[in-house]
Amino acid sequence: MESEFDVIAERYLTLNAGGEDRQVRIALGRPYQEPDQSYFCPYRITGVGAELARRAGGVDGIQAIQLALVIIGGELSRYSESLKWDGEPTTGFPASIHDPAGGTPRAD
Repeated sequence: MESEFDVIAERYLTLNAGGEDRQVRIALGRPYQEPDQSYFCPYRITGVGAELARRAGGVDGIQAIQLALVIIGGELSRYSESLKWDGEPTTGFPASIHDPAGGTPRAD
């Protein structure tokens, strides 16, 4: 995976760790196609322990994005009780491919 990637979207969460709030950044990269015709979507999570820089694969770019969002949700699930998005106790990322709403829905 490329160490730097073209960020197409990012989200900031707040992590309460030991009574102190800390910013968590999730960056989603532009999907790309490998020579073998598979697609990958890189992502990076910073602010919760060691930085995670990984990629999710799919049969096309959209599936790679979908799976990256699910994997990110799984990575963040161990911190879910301490994470907030826009002041709400949710990350907004799906917990599984069958959870398109991303957990607790937001009311506007």
